[in-house]
Amino acid sequence: MGKEIGIDLGTTNTVVSYVNKNGRIRALRYDKSEIIPSVLYFRSPDEYFIGSTAKKLLAQNPTAGIANFKTSIGDSQRHEIIAENGETISLRARDAAKLFLNKIVQGIETKLVKEFGAASGFIDRAVITVPANFSSTEKSAVKNAATTAGLESVKLAAEPTAAAVAYENSKGEDTDEIILVYDFGGGTFDVSVIQKNQGAFEEITTGGDKHLGGNLLTEKIAEKILAAVNAKFSTEFPATEDEFDEDLHKISAADYRLNMSEIWRTANLIKEDLSDDENAEEFFNIALPDGKSDTFEFTLTREELENLIGEFINRTVEITLRTIESAREKGVEKIGRIVLAGGSSNIPLVKKSLEESLQNQDIIFSDDVSTLISRGATILAGRYAEMDKLTKPITTVQMGITAAEGMEFEKFQLIIPEDEPLPCTKKRTFYLSRDNQRRLEIDYYERDIKNYPAAKYGYDKGVEQIDSLVIDNLPPDLKASDVKVEVTFTAQLDGSLDISVELKNLNDEKISQSGMTFSKKSDLE
Repeated sequence: MGKEIGIDLGTTNTVVSYVNKNGRIRALRYDKSEIIPSVLYFRSPDEYFIGSTAKKLLAQNPTAGIANFKTSIGDSQRHEIIAENGETISLRARDAAKLFLNKIVQGIETKLVKEFGAASGFIDRAVITVPANFSSTEKSAVKNAATTAGLESVKLAAEPTAAAVAYENSKGEDTDEIILVYDFGGGTFDVSVIQKNQGAFEEITTGGDKHLGGNLLTEKIAEKILAAVNAKFSTEFPATEDEFDEDLHKISAADYRLNMSEIWRTANLIKEDLSDDENAEEFFNIALPDGKSDTFEFTLTREELENLIGEFINRTVEITLRTIESAREKGVEKIGRIVLAGGSSNIPLVKKSLEESLQNQDIIFSDDVSTLISRGATILAGRYAEMDKLTKPITTVQMGITAAEGMEFEKFQLIIPEDEPLPCTKKRTFYLSRDNQRRLEIDYYERDIKNYPAAKYGYDKGVEQIDSLVIDNLPPDLKASDVKVEVTFTAQLDGSLDISVELKNLNDEKISQSGMTFSKKSDLE
């Protein structure tokens, strides 16, 4: 029997926890750190580093690796990486996640063997946390990356639920209550109202924004640093490489990338420093036109930081208030505690803004918000066999397809609503577009109705395509008026989505699927 681990696969940092010989939950150290930067750096296509070493190397050679891959893990877009040896590597974010987790598994098992011996020092079960608002495609990508990296028994858990599990475990008493988890990470923001009921953690309602995280705060600081650099040195360095031109800006592309890397690194340090201090000061080297360079000093006060990032913090508070109101509509009279999780929750303005908006409400910091989620995942991994009974998740978005033609072309057609208990199965019937149709392509979508209530069409903000199911070799001579297309959505317990299609005649008799082929576009990319 091996060991179970909990993995908080974060946008900026990853934490892996386990139960040590003394029965205590501890974060495992990788590359001398419990907080593992979610970064890869390539010496060559066959040799790469992750974690702190990768982060340091990437700062010096920004094109030789990838960071923040979690934010695009559901995409098929390929990232071009120029390894240190000059070879080009093309990989998707999900490929980066697999490579990252593969190194994690190797490194962690090495340490487990040292502590427990070869007979039991291997990973037997793992629970990986994902943002509550991740799409089914993103969740599937995480799970697939984990299994291909060597984790055979893997389950997913929502980050707020894992935080709730860890918090309840830390209290040392088994009491049923309703808590709200405010999870502000590097790439996403989640908020969930969770009721502990007879030992099970039941999601009542969720909210959040998977595009709102601490990286946006860092970006605002970086913009201010870049403006200060340009003002001092009379340069016009752009914020994005798309706008950069070697001849116009009179520095090499390599120096430009180093400049932007240093600015981003400094912005992160400033943000972290101002969580503890009222003032922050950092120095860094800047490459200037015509081969020159200089040292740049940047200072920022906490008040200036709060003016920069206030709009984003206010946005999280608005979503939190809306989620609380939704919980009230579902019968919740009182929330017992508000538990803060995620590294960005350390920012003093977060607690200050929540206290001002939620008067007379207990707001709880855990002993370490950065490891809270991985500890909860470890607890769930320790009860792997009964995890399906311990957590009772719900859908966070609506799921459906869009109309293929007619007056409602591209209009979202609901199949599974939001806040639906998981797992669930829903069906809807459609019709062929034309006679003698031999190919059927079904695009399916998720609609974030909570953040974008006005979104109605596939091209609207808040409506995101999950994938396409392509069915080829439909039987010949089918008449559109005589064939029903029954689409079945099954949302699994971990939020991943399965889709199936049956063709029926008007008497509800199944039409033979012999010779038909079914494929997802994402599997073909």
